[in-house]
Amino acid sequence: MVLLAATTMMAAMMAMSSGVALAQGDVCVSIKGEEKVQNGSSTCSSDSTSQAVAVKNSGAFAIGGSKAKAINNSFAGADTNSEATAINDSGAEARIDSEATATNDSFAQASNNSEATAINNDSFAQAINYSEATATNGSDAVAFDNSEATATDGSAAAAVENSEATATDGSTALALDNCSATADDGLTVVCP
Repeated sequence: MVLLAATTMMAAMMAMSSGVALAQGDVCVSIKGEEKVQNGSSTCSSDSTSQAVAVKNSGAFAIGGSKAKAINNSFAGADTNSEATAINDSGAEARIDSEATATNDSFAQASNNSEATAINNDSFAQAINYSEATATNGSDAVAFDNSEATATDGSAAAAVENSEATATDGSTALALDNCSATADDGLTVVCP
């Protein structure tokens, strides 16, 4: 992200110094509370400890030592030592030492030392309180309280309180209270 910001800033400075207007690009770069580049409809902001980059009709906002990057009709917000990345009609929100990544029409949300990743076809991933959630190809994954959930290919997985849930191929896995559930081939598995 720093490389992208530096490259964008260099291009802007070169264009301005040579008297040439910036091309039809749509970009916003905010570093340490200063808007370095603003061209087009994208919006961004950061505080004195953060960085935000938005490209192609996107919005990126970062505070509290965080980084946010949004590209192509996307939104990314990061707060308190976190990182959020959203690409291609996606949204990502990360708070309190967390990381959220969403690509291709997906949404990811992570909070309190967690990681959420959502990829492709309206996937949704949410991880809260020392958890990890990964959803791909039209799936939903939710993990709370030191848990892990993984869902792929039109599946749903939810894990709560020190649990692990994995669902593939149109399946549903639900793991509650210190257990592990794995489902595949359209099955539903619940534990305990």
